[in-house]
Amino acid sequence: MKHIRHGMRHWLAGALLACAGPVHALGMDLPYESFATAPDVDWIKVCGQWPAPVQPGQGDGVYRIVHATRHAQSFLYLQWIVRDSTDSATAVHTEGFAAINNDHASITLSQMNCLATRRGIRFTARAASGHDNSVFRITIDAGHPPGEVRFRTRQRR
Repeated sequence: MKHIRHGMRHWLAGALLACAGPVHALGMDLPYESFATAPDVDWIKVCGQWPAPVQPGQGDGVYRIVHATRHAQSFLYLQWIVRDSTDSATAVHTEGFAAINNDHASITLSQMNCLATRRGIRFTARAASGHDNSVFRITIDAGHPPGEVRFRTRQRR
């Protein structure tokens, strides 16, 4: 009887393998295109953390600054990103800046810097106007609640 059960196990294992179909390796190669970054995006900076309203054991929140150049001018966006328990990122809120992102503003940004603060982040940059060749500084302070932003400019001497 013991010999029959042993033979039955081998037969059952073989039958299951035959019915299983082709075996694939775990995972797959993700092409670059699966991460939708516009070709005009030329600077992305993750800067600081915010207390994202997630369930315990899930991810955390980070700020992300996105700079793009199109038609010889800058476009700037600030995002509140949250990571879930699988470490996948989702933008909770994206804030644009009309003073810069207007397609007739002709403002170019350089010397971009982002620092984490107790209350959120501070982004600074040198801004140059293509209309009157003026140069000024911009400062953006973002708080923990998504969308809480203070944008200000200062003329450079």
